[in-house]
Amino acid sequence: MGKRVTILDVAAAAGVSRQTVTRAINDMGDISEPTKRKVLAAAERLGYRPSRFARSLVTRQKTHAVGLVVASLRNPYFTDIAADMLSEAAARKWQLMIAASERDSPELLQLLSTQVDVIVGHFGLPDAEIRDAAQGLPIVLLEGRSDLPGVHSVEVDIESGIGDAVSALRARGARRFGMVDSAYSERIRGAYEPTPKRQWFEAAVGDGLAGVVVGEESISGGGRAFAELMRLHPDIDAVLMFNDLMALGAVQSAHAIGIAVPGDVRIIGVDGLALGDAVDPPLTTISLDQQSLASNTLDIVEIIAKADFARIAPIHRTVRSKVLWRESA
Repeated sequence: MGKRVTILDVAAAAGVSRQTVTRAINDMGDISEPTKRKVLAAAERLGYRPSRFARSLVTRQKTHAVGLVVASLRNPYFTDIAADMLSEAAARKWQLMIAASERDSPELLQLLSTQVDVIVGHFGLPDAEIRDAAQGLPIVLLEGRSDLPGVHSVEVDIESGIGDAVSALRARGARRFGMVDSAYSERIRGAYEPTPKRQWFEAAVGDGLAGVVVGEESISGGGRAFAELMRLHPDIDAVLMFNDLMALGAVQSAHAIGIAVPGDVRIIGVDGLALGDAVDPPLTTISLDQQSLASNTLDIVEIIAKADFARIAPIHRTVRSKVLWRESA
């Protein structure tokens, strides 16, 4: 298993001691200029970049930093995650640096990698590209899974929540199911790709699936897509929206076009936002345990820190979801 280049690798390549490498890298005294140049050249050749953890040992500062990348600050789901991560990091005496990128950006990861010890977040890039862009820093994927050394993950089991919701909806009389999926892939990559949520929903409803449309991940986008779904398939009596923001738009849209919720159509979102209580009727949602997501993430971060931020075997945790029943379904 490949490891991140360490100070010992640089010392061996330059033919000096670890202490000499430390002096050269940190521009300290008691080292000749030729030796310093030799050490720095070896470090450059090997691609050695001292972690913030290593630098803190030199400066006697004991703070560590996590970089959190969220997909958008426009969606309160991600700001809620950031708040839980911030609280969990503070409790463990880690600093948290937050960055947002609505488009997958290797440049953002490259920049963040110079400021933190570990990067966590939601990414749309392939795992190997994420790891390369982070320049060897450990990565923790949120709501994903990886088997790549150095790339760890905390997965959210939304599939079981969708299955539970469909079973309960059937018990409540639903027979014709529809979904509004995210148009994110179409906007970013130019072609729509069904999300895992759609795949899990289709597997759960089987022959009961009446139709699927896609929409932008916003309240207005969800409202427009819901109206289009009902225009195309007026016999639908239960709808899963890709997320809660879109589901809030669906409830508003139903009022505007004269569809009773839940009398004519039952509407369910995904995320568990507190905002769901602010609509009439309050939104039923597949709720994700964001606090558990944060605590499991920081557990992995601390395991990585104890391994001196080396490229260790992937660590994987799973957080369950549950249906939060309110009046919209």
